[in-house]
Amino acid sequence: MRKWLAILLSLPLLAGGGGTVGFKQTTFLAEVAGTDPEKAKGLMYRQSLAKDRCMFFVYGEDGFHSIWMKNCLIALDVAWIDADGHVVETSEHVPPCSPMRGDDCPTYGGKVPARHFVEFPAGTFKRLGLKKGDRLGWELTLDDGRSLRGGMALPKARKK
Repeated sequence: MRKWLAILLSLPLLAGGGGTVGFKQTTFLAEVAGTDPEKAKGLMYRQSLAKDRCMFFVYGEDGFHSIWMKNCLIALDVAWIDADGHVVETSEHVPPCSPMRGDDCPTYGGKVPARHFVEFPAGTFKRLGLKKGDRLGWELTLDDGRSLRGGMALPKARKK
């Protein structure tokens, strides 16, 4: 039973939509968190996140969007971006927060206004050289069928 639960929790959140996020010549398969329940769940209980995957958190307006790692089991790199895809804030190797801590988990980021944020596997920023001021691009399909595109043009290179 635990094996099946682990497999189910590692599958993409199809209900939230999906698409592609790009930086320089690298593209990532994106899961989308667009509703409040999807944003609250985020990457909770995931035991891994492939290096070519990410989760894109969609917001309709700029705001101070901090994150917390409640029930997260893996470390993440997080980029907060403006409406044009410019990285306005980053947090690298955000540590997991044990489910044993309950709601007593620290928050990260959200110190500057951002439109969206994107969670990547820890080590992604170092591997790609991603930093504040860089620009991401995205082509997403939301669960209601709407398309959301922004930032830089996506690369036509291989996935990493």
